[in-house]
Amino acid sequence: MPSQKNIDQLNILKDKLDKAKSVVFADHSGLSVTDQTQLRSDVAEAGGEFTVAKNTLLILALKDKLGDLPSDLKDALQGPTSVLFSNTDAIASLKALDTFTKAKELPTLKLGIMPDSSAGGKYRILSLEEVKQLATLPTKDELIARLVSQLNAPRAGLVSVLGGNLRKLVYSLKAIKDKQSN
Repeated sequence: MPSQKNIDQLNILKDKLDKAKSVVFADHSGLSVTDQTQLRSDVAEAGGEFTVAKNTLLILALKDKLGDLPSDLKDALQGPTSVLFSNTDAIASLKALDTFTKAKELPTLKLGIMPDSSAGGKYRILSLEEVKQLATLPTKDELIARLVSQLNAPRAGLVSVLGGNLRKLVYSLKAIKDKQSN
C-alpha cells in the first residue's frame, strides 16, 4: 500500500502536468547543489519550475495523462530524473534551461511532452531534437515585441516622409539666407 506522502506527491505531479504548457525531462546527475539552485532560480524567473521527481511517481502521473506510455518515454524515465514544468510560456523556461545547459554542459536533456491542442487535449511526446528546436524559438514576449515593431513601422515611415518635406523647406530657406548674406 502506498504511503500518504507518495499519494500526495503523485497528486501534486498530476496537478503540475495539468497546468504546464510544456514539460521536459532531464538527467541532473553531476550538478552541484549550487548549480541546481541557480538553475531553479533561472527557470523560476522565466515562469517555470525545475524539480526532482521519483520515476515511479512520474510514470504513474504520466499514465494518467497519456494512457499507455511509449517505450522511449519509459526509457527516458530511468536513472536520476528532473522535470521542467513550463507554467506561463511553453518556451521561456525551456530557453532558460537550454542557456544553463550550454554554459554548464549539464543537466542532460532526455525528452519532453506538450499538450497538443489539435489532438483534443492529448499530449505529444517531443524527441530530444524537437526539445532543442523549441528552445531556439522566440518567446511569447519576443513575438509580441516583434509584432508591435511591425505594426509601428508604417507610422514611423510616414513621420519620416512628412518630416522630409519640412527638412527640405528648412534647407532651402537656409540656402536662400546664406545666398543673401553673401
